[in-house]
Amino acid sequence: MMLARISALLKLVAATALILILTDAAVFRSGLYAPWIEPNSTAGATVSDIELIRHYTDPKRRNILVLGNSQIGEGFSWPTADAALGASNLHFVNGSVAGTSPRVWNYLLREVDPNADRYAGIALMVDYDLSLWGGLSADYPLDTAYAAPLLRLSDLFDYPASFLDPELRERARRAILLPLQAMRLDLLDFIANPAKRRHEVLVGRPGWIGAGATYPGHSEALPQLPLDAATAMPSDWGETDPAALKAKLEPYFHGLHNKADAAVRNANMAYSREWVGRIAARYHARGIPVIVFSVPRGPWHGLLVPPPQPNPALLELSNAGSIHVLPGDAFVQFEKPQYFFDTQHMNHAGREAFSALLAEKIAPLVH
Repeated sequence: MMLARISALLKLVAATALILILTDAAVFRSGLYAPWIEPNSTAGATVSDIELIRHYTDPKRRNILVLGNSQIGEGFSWPTADAALGASNLHFVNGSVAGTSPRVWNYLLREVDPNADRYAGIALMVDYDLSLWGGLSADYPLDTAYAAPLLRLSDLFDYPASFLDPELRERARRAILLPLQAMRLDLLDFIANPAKRRHEVLVGRPGWIGAGATYPGHSEALPQLPLDAATAMPSDWGETDPAALKAKLEPYFHGLHNKADAAVRNANMAYSREWVGRIAARYHARGIPVIVFSVPRGPWHGLLVPPPQPNPALLELSNAGSIHVLPGDAFVQFEKPQYFFDTQHMNHAGREAFSALLAEKIAPLVH
């Protein structure tokens, strides 16, 4: 009797496992579910970006894909970049995804450009200066959430191994092996609110993609503030609401002096070498230039911090002929408060000026 019960239980477990495997294969690994992921989620942002890149890539022109995080999302206008080059056949595509990094861009490029032949050039926003404290790039916890729609079973060993933290490695493995588990909350929300999800996907996402051609950026700008020469801090926080402005900006000024220790700098250099290097190798084999640049870093960086210098990992790749590195001071002229609406993101004025100059600097490097 006991053996019969155990046998029945094992059969139930096996049947359940088989159902989960088949569901994974039919729904997630087939790609059928990806377009229906909540657009406002991290995974959904990646799916939306894939569709946006495909929408704006013009098969009749020579496209340059620009990748970055929200600093490029807010700070780069492809219509302005196109206009800056006049009648050129070059066309820029803003493929940025807020919160993403070179590791995610590597897999994003594999998805939108499987043969590495759709673009005349790839431009990457990268960190030149690794001395400022920013944590371990290899252990950025949101990467797997953003990369989930891009990962395949063939990535099972390579992708998780890129994390230093064992817990993040395990989370990455589970996301690849069991996408149903990783996306269960999204799926349950879809089942509970199908009409809402259909509207978000069929109306909201196309509307967002369409707005990409006309988005002007933020009109507001940070105020000019007098700085104390001894402390490099504002000596006056203004008259409108000084307490609120101080709470908003003070962490930025303190952060300019927070330096990463040697172990973090070395780990982040290895990360830069690995992921920028992977992208570069893929396109170098096709003779397609990969251009890296440092985006304007913040509203007072130009006044208080030396211009960024390309880190040794980028210089190694440049010396090997794998990438083109724009000078670190190429855009420091925009590191002023009138070009920013917060401490990280350029406003409309900064967006327009930076986009035009970036296009002018990239164009001569595209064959």
